[in-house]
Amino acid sequence: MGISSIQSLELLERLYAYDGLASPDLEERAATWVGTSLGIAGVPLLIGAGELEEIIETPLVTKIPGTKDWVIGVAAYKGSLLPVFSGDVLFRGRPYTGRMRDYCMVISRPGQYFAVTLSHVQRDLRFPVEDQVTDQPVDPDFAEYTLGGFMYKGDFLAVLDVDKLVLDDELSNASAGNASAIRRKSNE
Repeated sequence: MGISSIQSLELLERLYAYDGLASPDLEERAATWVGTSLGIAGVPLLIGAGELEEIIETPLVTKIPGTKDWVIGVAAYKGSLLPVFSGDVLFRGRPYTGRMRDYCMVISRPGQYFAVTLSHVQRDLRFPVEDQVTDQPVDPDFAEYTLGGFMYKGDFLAVLDVDKLVLDDELSNASAGNASAIRRKSNE
């Protein structure tokens, strides 16, 4: 009586285990932080891998009356509507007067889906986690939305915490004011 295919595989496994060499010890790798270097309102920042959905060209938008001044408008994007916010006005409180911001980052979280314009996009970067700096001063307009950062070519790049940004009550209500106040103002 011959042996079954499973028994053959088990026999092969035992033979290879008997003749095989021990696996080499893997050197331990340091934990690495991975993210993208970009800028919002001229401030160089880092955003962690997986924190944003993607970076896209700033789409054509339709303005929405009655919204806060940092809302540029809404754009058609992947079969749905994408609110587009001005990073300059949202963080600095004043619009950018140069040429149009070419790119924006799309952020998607449960209950939040929007894009923020970027002043520049550089590249993906990797840093050893132990090199993270937490006591470096950060631009005051971004300080409450950051989680330390890393030194890169002599400059400090703060890490933008998208979850802190999304939890901001100001961001979740883009209405310029309540409807009765708007109606009163227009009737005067």
